[in-house]
Amino acid sequence: MFRLSGFQKQKGLATIEFTLLVPFFLLIIFATAEFGRGLYQYSQLTRMIRDAARHLSQSVITTGNGVPADSTGKVLDANCNNCITETKMILKHGANSVSPLLLNEIDTAVITIEESPLGSGIMVISVDYDWSPIFFDQLSGFGLGDGIDLSFNLNSTYAVRAI
Repeated sequence: MFRLSGFQKQKGLATIEFTLLVPFFLLIIFATAEFGRGLYQYSQLTRMIRDAARHLSQSVITTGNGVPADSTGKVLDANCNNCITETKMILKHGANSVSPLLLNEIDTAVITIEESPLGSGIMVISVDYDWSPIFFDQLSGFGLGDGIDLSFNLNSTYAVRAI
């Protein structure tokens, strides 16, 4: 008759414990990685806006009544020698407009540049960036309804006075 020793019983128990705990450890590792990636992208977005704002503050020429903006506060390219287009390109690509995007899926449509309050010479740059996780975009509802969307909006704003 064959008898199992205590060591062989423990070996099987350790395998079962490992199998039960691995999904939780992986969840913690992936959640930490995604959180770190989100913080990094927000930091990168803020740095990009700061660099673009420095360029804008030096390229917009104010007159006696403030920045050349329309009645809604939007600065027009025609009034400032294409400074808005240049600023958006610097925000997207860095110093060189042919380099790759600094943040994936950033578009000029999510970048707003305006003077606020009107006539003050203070330029406000805002970017609404839709962040989405790498591993999965949606947490399953497990048959109890729709899943939970894990993407969210990163909004960063920077104000600078035009020189």
